[in-house]
Amino acid sequence: MFFKSLPLRAKDIITGIVTIVAILVLTISNVGAEDTSTYLGLSEAENLALNLDTLSQSFTAEADALNYQAVADAQFADPRLKVGAMNFPLDTFDRGQEPMTQLQIGVQQLFPRGKTLAYKSGKTESLAGVESARAANQRLLVLRSVRKAYIDLYFQKQSGNILTENEQLFSQLLDITERQYAVGRDNQHDVLRAQLELSLLQDKLSEISGMKEMAIAELSKWISLEHASRTLPEEQPVLNALSSLSSITTNLHQHPLILAQDSLIDASKHQVQIAKEQYKPGILLDVTYGERTGRDLNGSGRADFFSAMVLVDIPIFTDKRQDKRLSASQQKHLAAKFKRTDRLRELKRQTERNYARWKQLGKRYSLYESRTIIEAEQNAEATLKAYQNDIADFTTLVRARLTELNTRLAMLRLSVDQARSQVDLLYYAGEER
Repeated sequence: MFFKSLPLRAKDIITGIVTIVAILVLTISNVGAEDTSTYLGLSEAENLALNLDTLSQSFTAEADALNYQAVADAQFADPRLKVGAMNFPLDTFDRGQEPMTQLQIGVQQLFPRGKTLAYKSGKTESLAGVESARAANQRLLVLRSVRKAYIDLYFQKQSGNILTENEQLFSQLLDITERQYAVGRDNQHDVLRAQLELSLLQDKLSEISGMKEMAIAELSKWISLEHASRTLPEEQPVLNALSSLSSITTNLHQHPLILAQDSLIDASKHQVQIAKEQYKPGILLDVTYGERTGRDLNGSGRADFFSAMVLVDIPIFTDKRQDKRLSASQQKHLAAKFKRTDRLRELKRQTERNYARWKQLGKRYSLYESRTIIEAEQNAEATLKAYQNDIADFTTLVRARLTELNTRLAMLRLSVDQARSQVDLLYYAGEER
């Protein structure tokens, strides 16, 4: 009612003021808000790394090539066309002069020993499975590497933030000691100690800055420098939850490294079967048509000829050929089995070691989170109050602040180390995303 009773001019003024205030509020809120659209999240980094990885694409292309090759390996060899002249007279070169003179056209087809082609195709398919498993393992390796590089960069960034906060704190302590020294309350030793600690913090910041650049360079190996230089979120990246240790170790036989070894075992098994087929005869079929011209003595035209022959390999002397090749293929098959057993045992050992480390780091981090960091902060605050009341000296105050700083850095380090162990366990679990 009050607004409606105002004159038109007053209404316009009030409306304008309200509009200006609203614009100012929106402007201030936009200035204070940080643009998160440029943040590089872990999931985006993973996608970029997988899309840019050419080695896994190379393995996949090799697998495709071998699958195509397997189809070709199962086919018979191309038939051979035979064209020629037989028993041609050299004195007259007359094709009708001699009764045995003929023009021949024929076809030859080779049939390999036993099921050699089927086993050869199966071996090639198994080798394609090896390349497919290598491609899957390479993707897991890329994810493990980019996750660790991302986490390392996060650690350097957060360490820099913690040191920057303490640099400001020690700058304030230096100002306090200088003012108190000017009025005769503190001695010069306190001022020098404050300057020293500030210089040491600045040196650590410089070191962290260099480590951050190195972490960016490592991450850029997987996602390019442009993306690696983007800002990371303040929150620590969240990784997939882990299964139990027994679940991970039980499913290790499905890990790409073991699947690749399984495919190698299958390939060597097919090679053994190929070697056994060499004891069987191979067959060459020859079909020929011969055309004759001229006439016989009775005046009748000469009949054309048709010939068919079968050539058979006779594997009699097998001692130094078939026997040795079979023995060699059997030993390679056995070696492939031994390699699989050893690789599975090594994967299990690494999984158990990393799982134990991951659990221990988690316990230590929980202790820091629930007690150590709280006690360090409380000790620093109590020491500051004691220093302000002339109960504690400056050295005790500095020691308390450094203890809090080192505790925060240690807690961050524990969190990051546990995340790195979790990344390794995700690799052993074979979880791509």
